[in-house]
Amino acid sequence: MNTPTLNEAGSETAPRPLVIGAVDDVPVLLEGVRAVLEERLAIADYVCALTVEDLLATGVQPDIVLLDIRLNDGSSPFQNVTRIIESLDAPVLMFSQEARPSVVQACLAAGAAGLLEKNADADTLAEAITTVAAGEPWLTEEWARVVSDTTWMRPHLAGREAEALRIFAAGLKIPTIARRMGVKEDTVKTWLKRIRQKYSEVGRAAPDRTELYIRAVEDGYCDPPELH
Repeated sequence: MNTPTLNEAGSETAPRPLVIGAVDDVPVLLEGVRAVLEERLAIADYVCALTVEDLLATGVQPDIVLLDIRLNDGSSPFQNVTRIIESLDAPVLMFSQEARPSVVQACLAAGAAGLLEKNADADTLAEAITTVAAGEPWLTEEWARVVSDTTWMRPHLAGREAEALRIFAAGLKIPTIARRMGVKEDTVKTWLKRIRQKYSEVGRAAPDRTELYIRAVEDGYCDPPELH
């Protein structure tokens, strides 16, 4: 919780109200979070946004950003965390049902301070926000074990490599990828060869199209197929 601090005389002072930024593409969820937090924390401001871009546009300087990993604007979870930290210098608490360890691991590698699942109770949510806002990490023991598993290492892909992988995973052929990206087919083939090599180097080989698609889903470059 947002616990009181001691002043120079050794007596307790009220906790400093927090400025909280919250990014999620389900506005009603964010309003529900606001309601439960206002009952438990001292809040100076609570700013909701559908995207990271929208949050930055508000000009607010939050003490902490509550971030859903998977947004519907096509943005990269890794890049969203990076942009918040670089632009706002604010700690990021991922608030999501994202279950892919590699995506969570990538966000933590980008500097996110922790992960809290959306089914957490209100008191735990308040405690996690207070902890992260104070500069401490928040990660359950279960998730700490999962993301420490080196079998989920996510290779670093250059920007154009990542773009080629996203398009490739959508099922398009190399000639179509080349036209869309404005490059030669041999360039696309070289990128895909490098991508496969990088996955192989971290022990997650992707020798064919199906395996490479699976890696793209695991690492958040594309969404998994919808269940019907």
